[in-house]
Amino acid sequence: MTIFLELKRRVNYILKDWVKFYTKEAIKTLKLITIGSTIVIAVVCIKYKPAYKVTISGETIGYIDNLERIERKIENYIKDTSGNIAFKEIESLPEYHLELIDRDKETRDKNIMLAIEERTTTTYKTYAVTSAGENKTVVESKEEAENIINEVKSDLKPEVDLQLGIVEVYSTELNVNSQEDATKALTELKIAKVNEYETKKAEEEKALAIEKARKAKLSLEQSIASTTKVAATGNLNGMALSIPVTGSISSRFGSRSSSRSSLHTGLDISTALGTGVRPISAGTVTYAGYKGTYGNLVIIDHGNGVESYYAHCNALYVSQGQTVDTGTTIAAVGSTGNSTGPHLHLEIRIGGTPVNPQNYLY
Repeated sequence: MTIFLELKRRVNYILKDWVKFYTKEAIKTLKLITIGSTIVIAVVCIKYKPAYKVTISGETIGYIDNLERIERKIENYIKDTSGNIAFKEIESLPEYHLELIDRDKETRDKNIMLAIEERTTTTYKTYAVTSAGENKTVVESKEEAENIINEVKSDLKPEVDLQLGIVEVYSTELNVNSQEDATKALTELKIAKVNEYETKKAEEEKALAIEKARKAKLSLEQSIASTTKVAATGNLNGMALSIPVTGSISSRFGSRSSSRSSLHTGLDISTALGTGVRPISAGTVTYAGYKGTYGNLVIIDHGNGVESYYAHCNALYVSQGQTVDTGTTIAAVGSTGNSTGPHLHLEIRIGGTPVNPQNYLY
């Protein structure tokens, strides 16, 4: 029993020494591992740094050190539609891979953003001013287009329609005109349209004048041909007529040979300067004033399409809109306008066409 106890004591002692020894060795080894790891980590930290490798469609673009920051920048860039930008499309978004890289290697957000911009298709929205559906000029804003249209149309005749409009234009290139150039382009269009309108209007007026002259000549010739005798009926369409002045007839209605017009549209009655002139019948004065070769002229509307003219007067005693009758002195005989001496030029027109006064008077 004593031997057993002694043996047990010795075994325990040996075990304690063994545990103590190997514990010390383990601690020593752990210290060495810790020191070694620290040295390795220190070396790695000195030479390398963690960073995100950025790739687009498998191509390495660069490295960044802050993933959240670059993603925010890209999001803000895509959402930025300032100016005339309508929208942006990126062909492929970046992918990120965390790596240890040489500490001297650059990690710049700018390089990544430049690569993103190069791979972005930007679509711009501008505004075209159109004429008859055709684009004439392109400007940056709708307000600018409206201002240009208002400026161009400010002194434009209502009859000249440029058919101007505004349409949105979407393009991957920002091609716009300055306000000055845009206004100039539309002003040139306006000038061309106005000239076209004036030319067309002049041609139409010329054609109407020619047609009117043709009809007047034809009517006058027909009236002359129908005059077979000089007689006074004193009645026109049931309307009693009176002579405007007493005198002698110096030039009759119709064709005459002289340096003046070959067709005489009235009847000339020679009498003393200042002799009072009275209407052939009651009516309303539609004109009282100076009128070219007629000189001082009075025109009276008698109704039923009948008008009478009193020309070359020395003085006028009535005004436009005044009602007169055969007892009203409307003017005094004179020699104004295209005249060779004191006389009254009397015209009677039916439906605007001169007829021979001697069919009814004198």
